[in-house]
Amino acid sequence: MRTEFNIDNIEIKKFNPMDCPEKEWVLYHEYRKIRHQETNPEDPFTPNEISEKNLKMLMQHPEMEIFLFTFMDSLTEKKIGEMLYGIFRETSPSYEGNKHLMQFDMSLLPEYRRKGIGKKALKMVYDFATEKEKSVLIASSDEADGKGFLKAIGAQTALSGVENRLNLEDVDWEMVENWANEGPSRSPETELKLVYSIPDDIIEQYAKVYTETLNQQPLGDLDIKAIIFTPESLREMEKRRDALGRKHLTYMTIEPNGDISGLTELLFRPERENMIEQLLTGVKQEYRGRGLGKWLKAIMLKNIKEDFPQVKIVRTDNATTNAPMLSINERLGFKIHKEAITGQIQIDGLGKYLEGK
Repeated sequence: MRTEFNIDNIEIKKFNPMDCPEKEWVLYHEYRKIRHQETNPEDPFTPNEISEKNLKMLMQHPEMEIFLFTFMDSLTEKKIGEMLYGIFRETSPSYEGNKHLMQFDMSLLPEYRRKGIGKKALKMVYDFATEKEKSVLIASSDEADGKGFLKAIGAQTALSGVENRLNLEDVDWEMVENWANEGPSRSPETELKLVYSIPDDIIEQYAKVYTETLNQQPLGDLDIKAIIFTPESLREMEKRRDALGRKHLTYMTIEPNGDISGLTELLFRPERENMIEQLLTGVKQEYRGRGLGKWLKAIMLKNIKEDFPQVKIVRTDNATTNAPMLSINERLGFKIHKEAITGQIQIDGLGKYLEGK
């Protein structure tokens, strides 16, 4: 006999990866497998050990204070969803410009959607945001249900983005070679440098260039100020990647005066051996127009082909308004894999939604 759904049977509990009983990990991984089949069935499934380690590191993030919750159906003792929200720590260099922000993420099993659970969770989010004096809530989704939920609560679509993927079998390698050769011919005095760890003697300059180029990316209508990187935060990121066994490569173009003019970076996760991630690619404003972005992209692709023969797919994320980078990616053969939106809602507006106004 099927029992009618009763929202009172849904419990929202704190989830602490740092002190988690084995039973809760079992439920967590069971839920993770179901969601993986729904959202990314063609991608490798992250091993339990790596997933647990990553969550524990997330809770110790030096820049963000993270809060995790699990949704349980008390009748079936089944995990049916989870929620995360986070705020900048006061010690973060990005705090002052973004202390008004709160980030939010939530997922539910399909059969538990549109039953009021999201609204129940948002009441907790609203209370927390009010207590911490946050004024803006931001959340992203690349799923139809998630996008519908953001629209339903009155969130503004502040930014649209795409996950692009490149099948290396489709690459025009002759064009890539031409780009790789064109770079030094147009900038003969510019040095191209590959590093696996940013050298101490340039890390302060690199942190400034990384901050500048990252924040040059279009952010649409998002109420976000500069995300600031320091030598210390870059070293912390490096330490966390090393702990997870990941390989991180950075190519930089360095001008005769010592300026870092452009950069591109790759991240390889051993648990996803057929895929590699293209992270930030950026060229400082005053050095644009010389094909440095194409040069960096071409050299990076050649590196993947030579040093990561097991990799078949390159994935990257772009704002739909980032025309220069989208143009380069399109010419290389990147194709849209998923389309995402980032929604933004004022906490006062969220309160009115919860009140039914």
